[in-house]
Amino acid sequence: MSPADNSCLYLEGPWAHKFVQANGCQFHLAHMGEHREDAPLVLLLHGFPEYWWAWRNHIETIAEAGYEVAAVDLRGIGGSDKGPNSADALLLTRDIPALVRSLGASRAVVIGHGRGGQLAWSAPTLEPDIFEGVLTFSSPHTRTLQRLGTHLTLRTWRHVLCTFLPALPKRSLADARRMSKLLASWSAPANMGASSQAELYAAAMRLPEAADVAVEQLRWAYTSLQRPNAQRLFDLTRHPISIPTWTVRGALDPLLPERAWNRDHTFTTGSYRHIVVPDAGHFVPEEAPEISARIILDFLVACQR
Repeated sequence: MSPADNSCLYLEGPWAHKFVQANGCQFHLAHMGEHREDAPLVLLLHGFPEYWWAWRNHIETIAEAGYEVAAVDLRGIGGSDKGPNSADALLLTRDIPALVRSLGASRAVVIGHGRGGQLAWSAPTLEPDIFEGVLTFSSPHTRTLQRLGTHLTLRTWRHVLCTFLPALPKRSLADARRMSKLLASWSAPANMGASSQAELYAAAMRLPEAADVAVEQLRWAYTSLQRPNAQRLFDLTRHPISIPTWTVRGALDPLLPERAWNRDHTFTTGSYRHIVVPDAGHFVPEEAPEISARIILDFLVACQR
């Protein structure tokens, strides 16, 4: 692939590629399934350092279960617009309900991994009437990630500190070999569910501005409280959400120890469940796709009870 080759965005499958305008941004997404009044839209939000392709193993499964599903490239990533303030966490959170409305839905379940999981936690605090459930993979509540302490590992903080020297991580993200090494180091030993896709993820990072935005978004996720919009979002997420909320952790996640989820049950007044997936690291949906699919389908049923 050439440095600016965008073929990685339009990979073929049973889904259709769409562009949707929402909250002043054009978003690229992989879409499948028909709109139904009796079932919520399912939004899939990827994490760092990936794009919509991270959900390749689940789009068809969700659609075949009778749901309309959209795997979204977050603002600034993949095929979505890379405009000003693409790392602003409050703006990214506002994108989520706006996407629901732009897709013609009035209610949705939001499922996120990593950075996308933090947005999934936050979106219902802005517009609670839209959302019927939150499922996160490898993503403790955003307030946890903003606290200093032993709830995060030294490896996590090392990666965060690297974002203050952005040239180094940007070069790594754009290089397939380095991307593979990064994905493997965050995965369970010998599990190539994520790292086998390194060439595609690196190609997406070679698109103009993509690596810059990805690094800045990661920095915001952990170290942004001094920024006004981040403080406003932090204040909003002080309030618990009132919908079914499930969290999932890979038992071998080297970045986020089990204790990082110790307080998550306090951030929801709805039903809460925490699931630990054995033999999986940080990229649970790719490292354990069959288990993840079963969790997702069980969660969607639980949201409609």
